[in-house]
Amino acid sequence: METILIFVVFFMLGIFTVKFGVDNSKNNQYTKEILQELKEIKEILRERNS
Repeated sequence: METILIFVVFFMLGIFTVKFGVDNSKNNQYTKEILQELKEIKEILRERNS
């Protein structure tokens, strides 16, 4: 009985760990996209001011 309970607890922790990793990688991708957009905007503003 105890081994089943321990297995279930570790299984749930594993699921949350994987979900957190996926969410973190999505946020990382969004951050990279936002930074790229900001670089493009900065370049456009430089061209206008020149």
